[in-house]
Amino acid sequence: MRVSSRSAVLGAGLAVVMLASAPLVPARAASDIEVAAGASTTTNREFTRVASVAWLPEVRSLDNAVLRAEVGAVYVNGRGDVRGRDLADDVWVGYAGLRYERTDNGLTLGAGVGAQSGETDALSGDPQFVTTAGWRWDRFSLLLRHISNASLHKPNDGETMLVAAWRF
Repeated sequence: MRVSSRSAVLGAGLAVVMLASAPLVPARAASDIEVAAGASTTTNREFTRVASVAWLPEVRSLDNAVLRAEVGAVYVNGRGDVRGRDLADDVWVGYAGLRYERTDNGLTLGAGVGAQSGETDALSGDPQFVTTAGWRWDRFSLLLRHISNASLHKPNDGETMLVAAWRF
């Protein structure tokens, strides 16, 4: 696994900020931290590991739903040497957006915009758009997530991932 110095600095910075701010987060908000891990693929079925962390404070309670702010980071592990493709870098994507969660059937939908550290053929320039769809059962969620720059930069292969998440 190759980690660029920019990715390492961003990852270390994110970890320090989250750890340093943990005592400042109210007890109720602490249950709004979501950690996820899973697998991602890009255009030619090149799979890799992914992980993410997000803070999801409630913005508004709706009939049978909750609207949440979403601030997080996604880590996409570099794939090493892939013939004819530049997929070697580890990539971090920091993002902010909104998430809509149904309280009656668990449907979860989200959208956000972010910036990246590291670059591959799959994630090739800012801004990156993060979309999420899935289901939530109490603290556990199964989410399908896509990250792409919407063809603002070429190539624009994007990453499509399936992750299992746990809400703390």
